[in-house]
Amino acid sequence: MIKRLFDLAAATVGLLLLAPLLLLLALLIKLDSPGPVFFRQVRVGWRGRPFRIFKFRTMAADPTPGGAQLTVAGDARITRTGNWLRRYKLDELPQLIDVLRGTMSLVGPRPEVPRYVERYPAAWRDRVLSVRPGITDLASVHYRDENALLARAADPEREYIEVILPSKLRYALHYVDNLTMADDLKVLGLTLRTVFIPSFPAYRSAMTMNHSKLWGRLDRAMSSLHPQRGLISTLVDGATVLLCWHLTYLFRLGFERYQPGRPWYDDYVSFGVVAAYMLCLALLGVPRGIWRYFGFDDLKRITLACLSAGVVSAAAVSTAQLVGVARAVLLLHPLFSIAALCMVRTVYRMLWEHARAQANGQSDAPRRAIVLGAGEAARRLVAGIHLRDGWAVVALLDDDPAKRGSRVGGIPVLGPLADLALPHIHAEATHVIVAMPGASEAQRGQAIAIGRLAGLQVLTVPSQNELKTPG
Repeated sequence: MIKRLFDLAAATVGLLLLAPLLLLLALLIKLDSPGPVFFRQVRVGWRGRPFRIFKFRTMAADPTPGGAQLTVAGDARITRTGNWLRRYKLDELPQLIDVLRGTMSLVGPRPEVPRYVERYPAAWRDRVLSVRPGITDLASVHYRDENALLARAADPEREYIEVILPSKLRYALHYVDNLTMADDLKVLGLTLRTVFIPSFPAYRSAMTMNHSKLWGRLDRAMSSLHPQRGLISTLVDGATVLLCWHLTYLFRLGFERYQPGRPWYDDYVSFGVVAAYMLCLALLGVPRGIWRYFGFDDLKRITLACLSAGVVSAAAVSTAQLVGVARAVLLLHPLFSIAALCMVRTVYRMLWEHARAQANGQSDAPRRAIVLGAGEAARRLVAGIHLRDGWAVVALLDDDPAKRGSRVGGIPVLGPLADLALPHIHAEATHVIVAMPGASEAQRGQAIAIGRLAGLQVLTVPSQNELKTPG
């Protein structure tokens, strides 16, 4: 329920804030090539129900129903504007409409066309389709260069079906089995980071090398606890709630009717509503929360505070018989406020984490490891290092077919050791850890060679002989 409310509020706020950009992109698409603004394609959604997804059209108008189902980088059908939209994932923005319609969520497994859903293993299909598909997920982050990968394949269709699709399904199953709002927020933040930060390598390099002092000062400023922090937090929250009140009116009435559609006393009502929200937020301790550690507990408190304040505000308006205040505004304003307050804190946390990483240099950078081997040693290794001291295990590889598709400590076993050579497997990794203590020296040497060929730093778990102490 909280996930759906958050989706509704975030999608509504997003569409309102992005409306000028969406109109500009629609105009560019129309000027660039003839055809509709939107690309509508049938996808399989929640509980196997088909729906037509909204995307900005990035290719020349296709006379065949449904259009292309698999696109590779350099496809001649991609328009000039479409190439730019695809690079920055802006063609996905209209799917906020699908979120409002209830056919999609902000975060969830990406919806596939029916022909690929038919290839889902029977044991996986119902589990993957048990949640609403999303605009983004971890698979989207890891396969952000999917078109380029397919372009390098001899047979793109076969590459997608036999390599990429099974990997995406494993990510989807991991999401279904570990569904939390905290993970949703992390995926949203990671999506924004991977879409925009890699797009400006010169800027990122400059900010890292030439302005480390700036990031250091910013890190210290955001990490310190000033006595006035609570006051500043309260003021920002109040301004956010007030802004959401007016955004809700804009959503309800539109720009032309915004001013004449509001009663003369609405400004006074809005300040009373802000006061109610500030009281509920204070009672639940929201202003005392440290924004750089914003997480699911803060989300729950903000949600409860906004819903409570919304009920109080609606009751007060009804009791005072202020009939000029739109009832739809009273109903939607809490949702807008939840999304906006959480968004402000999420952006703050992302900025702080980036500033801290830049200030501390590469020594504190996240270390993402692929573990070779999926036996008992790997299980102990995952339990010992995953999400500790900057380590994150992103995948395991093992030559035993019986282990593929299984999980070790919640981490999926994606395929054989040779798959480490595939760019989409090792793209996000920084290290390879060979956890095969029972293997022969030749097998361990081969695993180490595979890791080095992938260009990653190789670590090893000691072999059984190395662990023996002299008698």
